[in-house]
Formats: sequence, C-alpha cells, structure tokens
Amino acid sequence: MSAEQNTEEWTPLQEAYIQKLMATYKANLHFLQVRFDHIFEELMATDLQAPFRVDADGKLTIYYRHFEGGPREFTDFGRALYKIFENTETRPRIDVDRGFVENPEQAFPHLTNPDFYQPIEPRFRGELIEGFRRITKDTGYLARPDFGDHAMPLVIVFGSGYGWHLERLVDDWEMRHLVLVDTDLARLNLSMYFVDYVSLYQRFAAKGFHFSIAYDKDPDTLAEHLRAMFYNLWPPYFLQGMGLFFNDYDSQKVKTLWDKLRGDLWTLYRGWGFLDDEILGLKHAMENAIEGYPLITRKPDLPPDAEVFIVGSGPSLDGLLPTLRANADKAIIISCGTAITALARAGIKPDLHVEIERTYMTYVVLDEPVTRDFVKDVPIVALSIMHPAVFTVTSKPLMFNKEMDLGAPLLDFDKKTKWFRSGPTCTNGGVALALHMGFSRIHLVGIDFGFKDPGQHHAKASVYFDEGDKEAILDKIVQDTHTAHKTGKPTPGNFCDQVLSTEIFMHSRDAMAITIDDYPDAQVFNLNEGAKIRNAAPLHAEDLVVKADPARRAETVQAMLSAFTEEYDVNPFANLGLLCEQLQAVRRDLRGILSGEITSKMQIADKLYAMHHYLFDEKHQATHIFPLVRGSMLHMGRFFFDCMSLAKSETEAVEFAHFGFDLIDRFLAAALDNMLSILEVGKQKLQTKLAAVSAQTAHGEAA
Repeated sequence: MSAEQNTEEWTPLQEAYIQKLMATYKANLHFLQVRFDHIFEELMATDLQAPFRVDADGKLTIYYRHFEGGPREFTDFGRALYKIFENTETRPRIDVDRGFVENPEQAFPHLTNPDFYQPIEPRFRGELIEGFRRITKDTGYLARPDFGDHAMPLVIVFGSGYGWHLERLVDDWEMRHLVLVDTDLARLNLSMYFVDYVSLYQRFAAKGFHFSIAYDKDPDTLAEHLRAMFYNLWPPYFLQGMGLFFNDYDSQKVKTLWDKLRGDLWTLYRGWGFLDDEILGLKHAMENAIEGYPLITRKPDLPPDAEVFIVGSGPSLDGLLPTLRANADKAIIISCGTAITALARAGIKPDLHVEIERTYMTYVVLDEPVTRDFVKDVPIVALSIMHPAVFTVTSKPLMFNKEMDLGAPLLDFDKKTKWFRSGPTCTNGGVALALHMGFSRIHLVGIDFGFKDPGQHHAKASVYFDEGDKEAILDKIVQDTHTAHKTGKPTPGNFCDQVLSTEIFMHSRDAMAITIDDYPDAQVFNLNEGAKIRNAAPLHAEDLVVKADPARRAETVQAMLSAFTEEYDVNPFANLGLLCEQLQAVRRDLRGILSGEITSKMQIADKLYAMHHYLFDEKHQATHIFPLVRGSMLHMGRFFFDCMSLAKSETEAVEFAHFGFDLIDRFLAAALDNMLSILEVGKQKLQTKLAAVSAQTAHGEAA
C-alpha cells in the first residue's frame, strides 16, 4: 500500500478490500512462522511496503519491480506460463541421460572386471532393462519421461509473484513434492497478499507428501539448500523428468540459481556403491579376520606437539618433496595410495602407509619392484576389506574399519572400535586416521583434488608417469587414469581462482571437509596448488613452520602403532550368520513394501519412494546389513524409475513394475546365496591356516 494513502480518506469498499488483503497477509505470516520460520524471520526483519494500491472504487493496482497492472494482467501472465508448463513439448524439465535403454551395457560398467567375487549385479540390472525392452517391444517407448496426465512426482517453481500458477498447479496436478523457490523477498512478499498459503498447503497435503518454500538472497547458498533437500527427502533418481516452472525468467538471481543447481545436480548421482563391491569386501574381511591382523582399537596418547604430513600423489607433491625431506626429522609422514611410489623414488620413508581400495590392483601397485622393496618394513594400515595380498608386502600389517561398509561388522559386530569415513580416496582415509589419533596440526601434501594441466593430474614422480616397462594390469591402471583426467570441471583453487577437477576428486574434497568438521580443535593446512578444501587453511610451503620436537618423534611413532591391537571380536563366522539373518529380514520387509495393487506410474513412484525411505531410514543406521543393499537399490531404482517413466501406457508401466519388483526380490535372494558362500571361503581359509600352524609346530618339534 502506498505511503501517501491516508486511511482517513478510505471509502468503505476501499477499506474492506484492503483489510481483506491484509488479513490474508497476516494469516500467511502465521503459516510461515509455523512451517518455515526462517522465512518468517527474514520478512519480519525487512522493511517491505505493500506492493499494491486500492482506489476508492476498489480498483486494484499491483506493483512489482518495473511491472504495473491489475489482477487481469498478472493472471494472464501466469496463464501464459502455465500453458508452457502444461505442454509436454515445451515444459522445462530435468532430463538425465538414459542411454542404457538402447545400450544396456552402460548400466553395468564392471561387467568384465575380474576382481569381483561371483558378481550378480550385471545380470540383474541387465535383466531389468531387457524386461522393459521386451514389454515395450511392440509399442516402443517415449522420447522423454512422462508420469501420466497432469501427474509428476517433483516440481520446482521458480518465483511466487501474484501466485495464480500456484493455485493451478496444486488443484490441477497430482504431485508428491512441490518446491516454491524464491531469491527475491519482495516477490515472495507480493504473493503473501494474494495467495492463501494455508488453504493451498491443505489442498496439496490431501494428495502430496511435501510442500516446501525455499528462500535465500544468495543463489549459491539456495542451490546448496535445494540439493540437500532433494538428497534427504527423495531418491536422487527422482530428478529424472522433474518439472520446472519459471515464473520469473528475467531475474539474474534466478538464472544464477538455476545455473548453479544444474551444474551441481550430477553430484546426487555419485558415490552410491553397489552390492558386488560390498560382497568382495566381505570376502576379504572374512579372510583378514581369520589372519587376525592388528586393528585400531584405541586412541593413542600422542605428544601434544606432534605434527603430521598426509601425503597424496597429486601434482603438487613434486614441488613439495623438499619440504617433506626438510621436516622428516620432526613431523610424522603418512603416505596414501600411489603416493608411496613417488616417495620410494625420492627415498623419503613414511612412518605409516594407508590403503583403502579393496581390489587386487592395490596389490599390483605395491608389488612394483622399487615400491615393494621400499615398503617391506613400512607399517601398512589398510581397511579390513582389503585384498589379503596387500598385507603380505609388509612386515607390519595393520587394519582399520570403514564406516557404512559390510566388512566392518564382520570384525566388530557391536562396534566397540572406531569406524572411519575413509573414502573415496586413500587421502580421505589418511586424514581421518590422523584426526582420530589426535594430531592437532595436520599438513596436506599432494592432496590436490584438482590440476591446472590435464597432462599432469598426478605427481610426475608417481607411478602414473613412470617411463619404465610395467606389468599389463598396472599399465592399464595408468592409461585409464590418463584418460579419466583429459577433461575436467572448474572448481575453486587453493591459491588461485580455479583449477580443473573431476567428479571423484570433488566428491573426495567434500568428504574430507566433512571429516575435518568433526574435529574443530585441529588445525589443517593445505600446502597444495590444487583445489580449495573447506576448513583446510591455505599455506605456502615457504611459510610452513613445523614446531614438533625431533626428540619426541620416535615416541609419536610408537604411540601410533600401539593403537593397533588384537583386542577385537574375531568371530567372523557368527557375525556373518547375523548379517545373513538381517538380509533375510530386509527381504521380507521389502516384499511387504513392494506388494499390493498398482494401477499408475505415480503409484509405482510411490513404491520406489517407500523402498528408498525404508533403506535410508534413520532407525536403520545401526543395522549393519543396509550398506550391502543401499547402493544397489539406488542403481536398481534409477534404472527402474527411468524405464517406467518412458512407458507409453500405464498398462505397460504396471506390467513392468510387477516384473521389476519380483526381480528385486530375486536379486536379494541371490545376494544371500553369495553371503552364505563366503562362509565356505572362511572355513577353507581357516583349515589352510590351521594346517600351516600344525606343520610349523611339527617342524619345530622335529628340529
């Protein structure tokens, strides 16, 4: 309402109409206070005039930025945008690549990998996709996802404004989540006078799950908030076909928001894991548990001034090798992954070496001649799911457990020891170990998570740039690594505006920042020319001052090693039996969730939603079996959801759903068979060990 309007001059009609608008506004304020209190606080803290004028005859004029008009003009604008959204050809939406429908091999890239133990995932993923192709063989399938007439699981509306479009979306469409997004408080404030949010919310709740209003003046912050919302509320694969309603096309903030959101949505499709990988780790954990290698079971008592270098094989390592060498008499050195090859060539001995990759390729890198001779007396700390051969290259094999991994409860079912956030890269494991051990000053060396030149994505001193002849499998690792880094995504740099990075590097960077968050008293310094790491302070090597006392260095090493003991629950057979019982219970629960009548695509989506929330429910966080199935159900759900959305008819979609839900049950049955077969692997391993002990004893007695 304009400031020059004098309430004493209002006509009865004018006054009544203004009071009506103000009553709607006040009711909406109470609604926000209850449902979205942070937005309520923002409105209360901002001086916003009423964006309208009511004339004596009741004529309403609405003001928004450089627009001015009556309800008809704003309604016509909303109607025009609504027609764009309603049209399946013109509706903006999110389309995720679904090339696997035409080329099913894209759905199981590890099909030819020899590492996995009795893999079942490629077979069942392939059967799911081939089932869809068979069912749609005669009719074909859609070019773009569709969920039925005026139906869509997720819709984002960019901009509230006059709000006519909100009424239409809620009343005309079947949706499960409607997200209203605003970067402009004045625009949201405008809608408060003309949209009855209380009624709108109640009408939506009658057939939807979540009604959200998201606001932040900073589009980058808002994009992060939305990404977290989708990650926590929905299976990430529900992004496929998500409808986008742009009520405001000309706002630079909205453009920035969408560019940021669009650029980051791929991160929701990363780091899922899969069952065959978990089964391989479970097999290795069984074999390693029987060997009884020392496990980290306690926190060491380190000298208070102890400092540590965590070393990765990023390109900055080449320039930082002199820094390591100059401070090796004072600070502890923990090498991670392929950094050991660079340190071996430089003759810099680490005090501890960390490995996390469970496949045979980890052993191949360590078995490279120069490295093997160099590392034979270096303590190797590897995950309990590590390939058993890795522990044979050192005289001091040590283990640590990975959180959210099926191998950990095989050694420690009651979680009496520390489990670590150890991935995706070895350096994540090294930083997690150092923080847990109590180092208060941690220096990151060669942990770049990025590169300036795609041709130098790792240290030149590492195995990736070794000019000598390599074993075939090692050469393949090197060539695959070069190929993966030929293109990169820009990301903020540690000492410059930006560097190039990869999906796995950015995931690793973010995971490391989360780990550092858990230790607010620790000082972490980033000495590298690579990516910026949140909570790791940039520090140039020439400014580094290591304060640790050289006289106490040996004491620090001994304290670290004393944290690894054999005081843990080595009963892998009983623990595996408990895990099998848990999987049987999950299978029964999912049968109940996925059963019942289905008549539409939206009901299929509801079943997938229910399955996802069962698998990720907070009450299941302490139940060990869920890491086995969560990743695979994300992948399976993704292929399921994408195929279903492309079916031309509800009838075909429903037929596919019945086939797919039965396939999921059979997949879990096959997973159980694989787990049971690991019992036999363990028994054979134990017999071999006992026979070796018996032979050694007999030899000793004979001598």
